Amino acid sequence: MATQPRIDNNYEVEPLLSPTSPTSNEKKVWYKTASAYWLLPTFVLISITNGLGITTKLQFYLRAVCYDYYSSKGQPTFSLNPTNDYSDEYCNNAEVQAITSRFLMIMNLCSAIPAIFVLGPLGSLSDIKGRKINLLIATIGSTLTTLNILLVGTYLDTLGLYFLLIGSLIEGITGGFLSIVAASYAYATDCTPPAQRSVIFGWLQGALFIGLLGPMIGGWIVEITNNLLSVFYVMTIIYIITFLFFLYILPESLTKEKLLENLNRRRESNLTLNTLKSWLYYSVFNPLTIFFKNNNNNNDNFFSKYLLLLLASINTLLFAAMMGIQAIFLLYVTLVFKWSLVDQGYYLFIVGLSRVFVLLVLFPILNDDNEQIFVDDDVNINDDEKQMRKFEVWVLRIALLIDAIAYAGYGLATSGSMFIGATVIASLGSVSSSVLKSLQTNLVDPSQIGQLLGALSVLESITRIIAPIIFNALYSILVITSPNLIWYSIASILVIACLISFVVVH
Repeated sequence: MATQPRIDNNYEVEPLLSPTSPTSNEKKVWYKTASAYWLLPTFVLISITNGLGITTKLQFYLRAVCYDYYSSKGQPTFSLNPTNDYSDEYCNNAEVQAITSRFLMIMNLCSAIPAIFVLGPLGSLSDIKGRKINLLIATIGSTLTTLNILLVGTYLDTLGLYFLLIGSLIEGITGGFLSIVAASYAYATDCTPPAQRSVIFGWLQGALFIGLLGPMIGGWIVEITNNLLSVFYVMTIIYIITFLFFLYILPESLTKEKLLENLNRRRESNLTLNTLKSWLYYSVFNPLTIFFKNNNNNNDNFFSKYLLLLLASINTLLFAAMMGIQAIFLLYVTLVFKWSLVDQGYYLFIVGLSRVFVLLVLFPILNDDNEQIFVDDDVNINDDEKQMRKFEVWVLRIALLIDAIAYAGYGLATSGSMFIGATVIASLGSVSSSVLKSLQTNLVDPSQIGQLLGALSVLESITRIIAPIIFNALYSILVITSPNLIWYSIASILVIACLISFVVVH
């Protein structure tokens, strides 16, 4: 008889596909057995593919806006390619830059607003239909979004600049990269013991930072081909290959029995979608209710009862800080340190390298003594689970404190080398996200993993809308007199997150 995952106080004690179960060892060969290691190389490839478009997309959007701007005035235009024509003489001015900034904000809203309504249901859908369906939907969306850029780049005069917004809408409706990340974490949770999750999540996070190699590779491709669109052809091919891998090779992490069990639990809620109000509740608000569930019925202390809510607050503040970086980083280093695109590419490489070292080398060594929890069936599960959580909570606190210090260091930096030094310090705090995911997934029933990660994605989508608006507006006020103050504002957010972490009961 197949062994069942052990559950204690709603915490999953063994992976859903236990390595010692007959189901995984006797009935399934290795290439049909779910494992987080299936995702790692694919996650690296997807991260690098997204990285290819970081600087290339920005350059493409700038040139497309510039082309549309002069076309509307009836002035002579230029070809989007090759890249070494005289277009920079036209596009490198404040008026075109301002229009591009507004257009990018519109694109972000077209992507982020639909994502708010779909990420929650997609997360819940993965609990009853499997994790692969979300990976497939999001990959299709990324492919169509990239094809949209290729169409506009090829037929800009016919389709017009605003046809690019269709690609943003497709990305939002299919969940985009946030959905891929959430589904990947859910997949890894299904087949990883609790004691090893923080390490596995750290590896996934490290794979994200490996993607920062993408801008350098994208720059080389553009330089070799002298064509901006060549990068998007490469991205399209990789997305199609990834889709086929997910469809035909990647094993599903949830068994049919587990999917049926989750479906039956979902049916018990008797949720109907007969009205717009009920659909709105289901898509946005219902996933968020998981944060308000009592995680400890035996303790009347608020901070003990609502750990998920506290951890979700920390996660949201952390994500807001990250979005703040994206909003002002390129503008800041260009203004203060006069970094060129090449300098920025090298900087991103240093960021990725330092964080990959911390997440893939240093953190697993630190966590090595913690990996043996839940191995011996005779140990006290409650005591060892508490020790594991205490370890992870303290790692989270220290990581958030290091992050706050590093961001203050960005503001104090008077040279590029000092700025890079603060970046190296910040890499030590990069484990905070993976530790958060480990703590959160260990606090819910395995049948609610998809709902939890979907709810977190909903909060991140909302933050993705609000944070850039706030930080862009704040930076526009500070940039004239004291641009470095923007870093202190981000550091203050991380200080608040760190303070919240000290009320998390372990």
